Amino acid sequence: MGRRLPLRKGHLGCKDFDIMAKRAIPIFLLITAVLAAGYLFLIRPCLVPTAPEIKTAVIQTAPSISTPDQKVENIIEPEKAAAPAPEPQTRPVVIMAFGDLLLDRYIKREIDRHTPDHPFENFKETLAGHDLVLANLEGSFTDYKPRPLNPNNTSFTFDPKLVEMVKSHGFNIFNLANNHVQDFGKQGFVQSQKYLDQAGIGYFGDFYNEGKFLLREINGIKIAFIGYNEFGDAAIASTLTNIKEARLLADYVIVYTHWGAEYQNNFWPGSQVKGRRFVDAGADIILGSHPHVVQPVEIYKNKPIFYSLGNFVFDQIFSFEVSHGLGVKISLDKEKMEFELVPTAMKNFQVNLASEEDAAKTLANMAKYSVCRQEIKDQIMVGKFTIGK
Repeated sequence: MGRRLPLRKGHLGCKDFDIMAKRAIPIFLLITAVLAAGYLFLIRPCLVPTAPEIKTAVIQTAPSISTPDQKVENIIEPEKAAAPAPEPQTRPVVIMAFGDLLLDRYIKREIDRHTPDHPFENFKETLAGHDLVLANLEGSFTDYKPRPLNPNNTSFTFDPKLVEMVKSHGFNIFNLANNHVQDFGKQGFVQSQKYLDQAGIGYFGDFYNEGKFLLREINGIKIAFIGYNEFGDAAIASTLTNIKEARLLADYVIVYTHWGAEYQNNFWPGSQVKGRRFVDAGADIILGSHPHVVQPVEIYKNKPIFYSLGNFVFDQIFSFEVSHGLGVKISLDKEKMEFELVPTAMKNFQVNLASEEDAAKTLANMAKYSVCRQEIKDQIMVGKFTIGK
C-alpha cells in the first residue's frame, strides 16, 4: 500500500466532494426544471401556434374579416367555408298603360243611365293586379256643369264623384299633359289636381309643359314620368331639361306625349323628330296619345316610341280605328323591358278586350308601319316583344 499524502491546508478531501455533490444535484435538477418549464410555457408558444388555436380563431373571427390563418384553414377544410348568399331577386314593376280616357259626353250619359262603373264593367280583370295603371285623362274633374250633350262638344269636365270610381278600378296615375285639361280654365285644372290629391292618385304633366316629373319607386326600381303636350307649347326645350334631370335619379324615364295628327294610321314626321330627341335626352319609353287611333311603334336606339295608343274609353264609334285602342302591359326590371300588347274595343260605351279577329287586325295594322327590325314586327303581330335595358 502506498502512503497517503497529507493534505495541505485549504485542500478539499473526498468527503468534502461527496457532500458538495449531494447538495449540487438537487439545485441542478431545480434549475433544469425551471428552464424546461420556461421553454414550454413561454418560448415555444411564440414560435409554433398549436392547431386548436387556429380553429378557435376561425370560429370566433367574423366572416367578413380574413386572416392568414383563416386562408390556411379554408384550404385545409374547404367544406367548412360558408357559401356566398344569393343576391335577392327584384320583382319587376308592372305598368298597364292606355290611351285617351273620357268621362263626359255620351260616356257620362251611360254612367247616369246605369252605374258609375258602367265603362269598366267588362274590363275589371284586365285592370287588376298591376303596380301602376296609367291613362291620358282627356279632361279635368271639376265642379263646373258639363256642356249640353252634343257630339260636337269638345269641352270636357268630369264629375268629381267619379274619382273614387276610377281609383277602385286600379287607376293610380294619370297623364295631364293634353289639350283638354284646361277646357274649363286654369281653375278647372287646379280643381282636378285637388280631387286627384284627395284620392291619392298620382299625376304628371300640364297644358303648358311647366311641371316637373313625377318619380315613383316600386320594388327598388325608380321610374320617372314626364308629360308633353305640343298643343299648349310645341317647343320641347323644357321637356328635354325635365328628361335630363329625371335621368340622374331614375332607372327608367317614361314620357307620355300628346301630339300628332288625329285619325291618321301612321305617325306624323314631326312626332318622330321629337320622339327621337326625347330618347337622345334619356327617355326609355314614349307613350303617345291624341290621334284617337292606334299608330305604329318605332324602336330607336333600343327604346320604343309608341306614337299613339288610340282611344281607351271614348264615345267615338264612326270607324273601326277610333273604336279600337291599345293597352300596353309594361314589365320593367334592372335588365330588360317587356311589352305585352292588349288590343281593346268599345262596345255600348264600355271597354272590352278585343275579339281575336279584331285584335289580330289592330296588331297587323300596327306592325305594318312600325319602324323596327322584322323580328320585332313579327313579335308585334303576336302581341309581345322584349328589349334589353
